[in-house]
Amino acid sequence: MSVMLNMLKYKEDLSMTERAVLEYLIENKETLKDFSVEKIAEAAYTSPASVVRMCKKLGYHGFKDFKIDFILANAKVEIPEQSEYTDVILNKDSNYGQSAIENNIRVLEDTLKLYDEKTLQKAAEKIMTARKILIFGKGSSYLVCKDLEMKLRRINKFAIAQGESHEQLVDATFINNKDVVIFISNSGKTKEIVSAALLARENKAAIISIVKLGASLLADLSDLTLYTSTLEGEFRSAAMTSRISQLCVVDALFANCAHINIERSVEKLEMTFETFKRYRR
Repeated sequence: MSVMLNMLKYKEDLSMTERAVLEYLIENKETLKDFSVEKIAEAAYTSPASVVRMCKKLGYHGFKDFKIDFILANAKVEIPEQSEYTDVILNKDSNYGQSAIENNIRVLEDTLKLYDEKTLQKAAEKIMTARKILIFGKGSSYLVCKDLEMKLRRINKFAIAQGESHEQLVDATFINNKDVVIFISNSGKTKEIVSAALLARENKAAIISIVKLGASLLADLSDLTLYTSTLEGEFRSAAMTSRISQLCVVDALFANCAHINIERSVEKLEMTFETFKRYRR
């Protein structure tokens, strides 16, 4: 059940203090992503226990569950205009293979228009100076996470790609301002990804997101955002153009990472090649 429905259903159960907290949050919803229970209690002139009680009376396990649902409910998602897209699985046209390739060409051309050299360079510098690099995604986006993990490890930057929500939360628990978390998400509003991003933000880690063009909560939570294009709508038979666009941006990001110290990167790639050559049968 959404936070708005919960508010309508359970608002009468709230005490005067708890209603004051809720009214404060509604008036300051844009800044909630940076707020802790203690900060909200102080701003609303009440106690952290009152904030938690309000969340539970609205049907949530605690403050974090409420916070995620509340932010998502109030996020303004802008959908950029797109030309007509032909889903190669749902469409009855006979040229399935050709249409798939043509769609990918279109989305790469659109992604190139979104290319931002300065943001890519800043993201690469964050990655190459980080103590720890975590890469989080769900579903098909996780496949892109693994691709970036493999690339970074070949130049001796130890990165960990995680696609399982509990493991993401565990890893995000033990990070700080010396670390980087890269989130790859087409929509930018997947609840599990948003949860991990909120935790990473609480722990002061640098957040880099790769997300489709348009406003999203993940982009709002990020220090640096790399935008992709996608032709698919919210309902899609498979992640095709979105995945191709993400892989393209990952390649561009990796190239920038390698060129931070190109001599070192080439040396590490040569070492990797020699290792593969040595153990190849």
